[in-house]
Amino acid sequence: MKLCENRPEDFGPSSKLSSPIPTTCFIDAIVIPLPIYVALLLLPLLFLLSLHHRKQNYNPSTTHLRQKKSRNCLFTTTSVIYYGLIIANILMEVLEIVRLSLLKYSIALLPFVFVGLLLGGYLHWGQGAGGRIRGWQAINGILWVGGIVVNSVKVVGLTNAGIHGRKGTKYPVVDQVTDIAVMAGVYAVIAILELVLGTWKAFRKASRHGSEDGTSPVLPSGWTLK
Repeated sequence: MKLCENRPEDFGPSSKLSSPIPTTCFIDAIVIPLPIYVALLLLPLLFLLSLHHRKQNYNPSTTHLRQKKSRNCLFTTTSVIYYGLIIANILMEVLEIVRLSLLKYSIALLPFVFVGLLLGGYLHWGQGAGGRIRGWQAINGILWVGGIVVNSVKVVGLTNAGIHGRKGTKYPVVDQVTDIAVMAGVYAVIAILELVLGTWKAFRKASRHGSEDGTSPVLPSGWTLK
């Protein structure tokens, strides 16, 4: 299948329909996967830097601190919502691909979106592959914030090309715009939960260290560490 088969315009990037936004094929082949490209390029770099850091700073006496994974109900619930939203965006992308296929449209590189969602979920679940990747939060930030940006650009492009296009087909433009807007919103919530859970874990880690030296971190009102 050609990259832009049956699309209204070729690869682009210049578009007569959605200007100044590039063609839909260019968006789906280059712009949508862009945060994932960046994340995959950054991943081995962070791994190598982490490997060097571990060699320089390894201390067997602190291993037990990294192995503690206490949980409370609210934290667990928030985490479940986080992973549930990742699954929701996977299903939303499946929906878009299936409906584009029903139009006989090329899906370009849209399946690459699954790589980003699964990578982000895995890094969060494993806390950077079991601590092997320091700064993994930066990768997830690129994936989630990037997802918001590129999907917003896609919404603008489709709207400029004609929000009422493809009426009477198996995938009207208005339906696609709605699907993509939902995905952008889900990315935004995932990014917020990433920040909340990361901050929460940082306070809990500080609390464990503080309990050993007799100090305790100052927590935001209403927060508890268990």
